Amino acid sequence: MACPVMHNVHTGEKASGTAKANGERKAAPGEYIKWDAEGVETVPPQEQDKIWEVSRQFNRFQMMNFNEHMHCLRGTHLKTQGCVMGRITVHRDLPPHLAQGMFAKPASYDVIMRYSSLTPKLLADNLSAPRGIGMKIFGVPGEKLWGEDKQTQDWTFNNYPVLELRDPKTTFDIADSLERNWNDLPTFAKEQSERVDADVATLGGQLPRQHMVAMPQYSQSAYRHGDYVAKYGVFPLGEAQKKIEHIDVKDDDPINILSQHTRDFHMKNKVSYSFCAQMLQDLNEQPVDDIGVEWDSTKYPFEPLATIEFEPQDSWLPEFRVWWDDRITCNSWHGLKTHQPLGATNRMRRVVYAESRKLRLSVNGYKDYIEPASLKEVPAPIPPPQVDLTYQPAVTTVQVGA
Repeated sequence: MACPVMHNVHTGEKASGTAKANGERKAAPGEYIKWDAEGVETVPPQEQDKIWEVSRQFNRFQMMNFNEHMHCLRGTHLKTQGCVMGRITVHRDLPPHLAQGMFAKPASYDVIMRYSSLTPKLLADNLSAPRGIGMKIFGVPGEKLWGEDKQTQDWTFNNYPVLELRDPKTTFDIADSLERNWNDLPTFAKEQSERVDADVATLGGQLPRQHMVAMPQYSQSAYRHGDYVAKYGVFPLGEAQKKIEHIDVKDDDPINILSQHTRDFHMKNKVSYSFCAQMLQDLNEQPVDDIGVEWDSTKYPFEPLATIEFEPQDSWLPEFRVWWDDRITCNSWHGLKTHQPLGATNRMRRVVYAESRKLRLSVNGYKDYIEPASLKEVPAPIPPPQVDLTYQPAVTTVQVGA
């Protein structure tokens, strides 16, 4: 999914976002860069100070949402669109550069996955906005980053290949604009359109309004892939999913259309995805510390690693959904050392996600989060309760419509 190169309409400067580096017409090197090679990560001075400022901003967003909804939500990906249980199967006979980390050997693992919306402020489903998935894989052996004994590996993805929160300073600036304009989203959007990297900063509001099961999903940031470095993608595989790829949510669709459609689709269909890796080969064209620059997927293609499958099921079980909302966490720093998150945004996430979790638990009255070890600990009763959730009509006020 390529993004257009734009010029800032206010300053005339070329945006510094999704434009790829020179060299698209040359063949890829075909050599894979080691994860600890010089230049993969460069930590600037005072980065940690800015990261803590960003963490405090997102904690304030959480409390602003608490004041509106009387419940403490996540700092990002706070709106659940559905939760499902399935299996991920690592492919056999992967080439050496792909057979790394949890993908080193063919295996099959249980997995739980949550569909969600990214924006720090709750918005209606019928708006164009970033959406994502978070998954927790059970029974994955290996040395963990956090040192706990649960054999789980977390992954998080969004539905576009770049991210406007490309480093701590940029994140602080964008978050500052949102905080100042919390109840004036048109002004927030205007300020983002005036940034020199406006093509990236405004991309989330221009995304296709697809249904959740039809969205491509990207890790956006890079991770250690055993000896090497990769970005990851999760792409719809089922024929029924591909058939609705170009069916968009409409302006007058219900404000809960995504969660309802996801529920209906999962109950009637087997849903499957391909889990893929895009390998780092050239730091000039594939920066790790700036995730506002897209890695050219034509030159550096996504290669399949595993298949994820979900048998027909209800994705809106109340106990499962609320348990995920309130009690568990999904954080890519929670996983194997061989899949360590890399780059500026991931260094920021390590602090921001942990502090967000602490505040959410404290305000909602819990002493600690739960780290499940298997599907047996997932509160998904069978048979499931039949909860009738009616569609909510679209809201067309200026504030929400913006």
